[in-house]
Amino acid sequence: MEKEIKYDINKDKREISLLFKEYVQIILNEYKDVIPKDIKERLNKITDFSNYVQIEDTKTISLFATKDGVIHLPLDAYKAISILATYKEYGSNKSHKTHNDLDMIINNNTFKDFVEHIILKGATPLDYFKEILLHEVMHACGSNGASAIAEGFNELKTREIAQKYGLETSCCGYPKETKIAFELQQLFGLEICNQLTFANFETRLDILQNELGEEAKNLYLNVYSSMEQEFRPYMDRNYPGINGINEKCNQYDKIDYTEAFNYINQYKERIYK
Repeated sequence: MEKEIKYDINKDKREISLLFKEYVQIILNEYKDVIPKDIKERLNKITDFSNYVQIEDTKTISLFATKDGVIHLPLDAYKAISILATYKEYGSNKSHKTHNDLDMIINNNTFKDFVEHIILKGATPLDYFKEILLHEVMHACGSNGASAIAEGFNELKTREIAQKYGLETSCCGYPKETKIAFELQQLFGLEICNQLTFANFETRLDILQNELGEEAKNLYLNVYSSMEQEFRPYMDRNYPGINGINEKCNQYDKIDYTEAFNYINQYKERIYK
């Protein structure tokens, strides 16, 4: 019989709360010119970040942040990792990493690679939370999510800030979406894409129209719509327990953004001819 693993959920919550506070200060400083004023005011009023961390039954293994700035961590992570800990490979490479300095921003990692990393590293649920936390704190600080392109930009900014400040992040989240966000950033520029990351949908279109013109706005619209058709079947599902890991990986594998890349390539051909 396998020995039952005991985890201290309250201790995990305290550690995540401390990291949450640290990350908020870094993000506020880095993106102070583009984070909406009301969100900055809300964040600056927080005195106890543990009130904004909930470890609960979320019916999924994913972390997520809500509009009120609360980060929800899944109890299912404890169940799933307890099972992964019975695998013979668990903890066989405790120094395992998913990336290096050269491929931190753009790589081919997927959630499947992240799960393999969790097994090889012998990660605890706290380790799992830590490697995804920065992405969710970005959301709590006003970075948009839920749509494919918004998640791509959120993950791109997560990796950029992690690289700049030496922060922990998996570099496995939303790889396909991150690649498209990166491509758009090469076309639109860093400053504009920072604005897009923290702006609502209508404001994003206004920014592109005013700064880069109608064609750039239309590119964004076309890419956005095309990506959503592929993304929604993946995003609109829950992935509970150990079975949720495989289901989440398999569903993500089905996403194909060929059409979105075609829009980007056509735009490049027009502006560079």
